[in-house]
Amino acid sequence: MESLPEAIGAQLAEELREQVNHLSAALQLLTPVVQEQGEQRYGQYLAIANQSIYRLIRTINHLEDIRLPEREAAGMGPLDLAGLCSQTAKQVCSLAERAGVSFRYDSERESLLSCGDGALLERMLLGLISNALKWAGEDKTGERAGEAGLHLAADRGRAVITVWDNGPGLHSGRRDGDNSLPLLHTAEGAGLGLAAARRIAAVHGGTLVLEQRENRGLRAVVSLPIRTPERPEEVRTPQMGYDRSGGFSPALVELSDVLPFAVFLPEDIE
Repeated sequence: MESLPEAIGAQLAEELREQVNHLSAALQLLTPVVQEQGEQRYGQYLAIANQSIYRLIRTINHLEDIRLPEREAAGMGPLDLAGLCSQTAKQVCSLAERAGVSFRYDSERESLLSCGDGALLERMLLGLISNALKWAGEDKTGERAGEAGLHLAADRGRAVITVWDNGPGLHSGRRDGDNSLPLLHTAEGAGLGLAAARRIAAVHGGTLVLEQRENRGLRAVVSLPIRTPERPEEVRTPQMGYDRSGGFSPALVELSDVLPFAVFLPEDIE
């Protein structure tokens, strides 16, 4: 039987998601009425409202991910980790430019078959990438370009996924009372992003550690066991683009805290 805090957490997330759906539906109905006014500033207001909804969804996702049970994720199945990383990176590249950061992906493997929950792993990757884009763009002097990236490798039966940036690193004051790990940036400053990413890694039998790079920046290193599917013919790369619960783009949801509001203009997110 669930403890009271767990039960309250589940109910809270469900009620918040219901209200977000109501807000989204109302905004969709309001959008054409506002657009008829023809003023540019009204479009900006709609974009800001859309971005706020995406940020709320991001927070709800994190609350739910933090509460994932000890057992393996419900959506576990055969997948291609290399394909997942590659498609996630493709989505991020153009969005990263809008955030003023150069993003790149490299992999030592063209294919890496394993088992996992593709939607959860995608969310973990995007959450770590969001953090990297945030800190890579922290330098306001213009003296260096923000850079971030995603790297995939395999080592002794484990998939090693590294998300890196050239931001200020651990010396920026980021901190975490648990194992002295720095907090991932969130709009609320509560560190939910890091806790959610660590939980997703854990339910896949993996770990997440943060490391200072030699010069500048931070590395988030996820190590996952490679679990060869029993039926490799069923392996597929999860389809990206829209979340299975709500129809919102996972990339826009998880990067909503670092992207400019102009990305969320109604005509661009339809």
